[in-house]
Amino acid sequence: MVTRTEAATESGRASTEDEDIRHDRQTDSSNFSDETLTRARELGRTVQRSVVKLTNGNAGGTGWVIEDGYILTNSHVTREFETMDIETFGERSGTATRVGYHEDMLPDIALMKTDMETPAPLPTKTNTEIAEGDPVLTVGHPGRVGDWVISLGRYETYNPGINWELSDIPTSQGNSGSPIVTLDGVVFGCISGTTTKNGSSNRVDRSEKVYTEFTEQESLATATPSKTIEKWVNEWK
Repeated sequence: MVTRTEAATESGRASTEDEDIRHDRQTDSSNFSDETLTRARELGRTVQRSVVKLTNGNAGGTGWVIEDGYILTNSHVTREFETMDIETFGERSGTATRVGYHEDMLPDIALMKTDMETPAPLPTKTNTEIAEGDPVLTVGHPGRVGDWVISLGRYETYNPGINWELSDIPTSQGNSGSPIVTLDGVVFGCISGTTTKNGSSNRVDRSEKVYTEFTEQESLATATPSKTIEKWVNEWK
């Protein structure tokens, strides 16, 4: 997971098992209706089958099948490796070769190709209608939590200046490369890291205000939009 300021700084948030859908940022499952939680569990189990674990030695991240034989992940996951090992949810294993990435991680996506039979691709759309507050879901491998972990959060906004989809979905180191999905099951981005909600610390100098507490900065998950993904996948294939 990376931040914009350091371009490759690991994220520090995590999620827990999908039975509770809770995580380190203390977002309570009561923020979602029972119907939403049920849909998330059902969708998560489907998404899990198309998500793969990418490793090379002790390094690794998440990837997902975007087309038959092709896996999408982050540039920062694979930039030091031309090949990586793959493991599927169904416990199949193989290798993948990098066919495209960005050394500067702008955008932070990469495409890998494998000869092994891949699970079904996840449907991706470039014109997904999504609004602030809509539930969104991801599946990945947050190292402090586990593998193929389902996380649920809410969509925040799209920032055109840095080409990021922003959400409060819980992620952690190892979620790099995870798909971010609407509850209709459509991928609209690829998670790469975190950023602060307001983009700054809101520093105040020489204020006369009496502070009884300091507001903790919120972190948001950042994701490269599907429109950008489609452009580069078509070029790299």
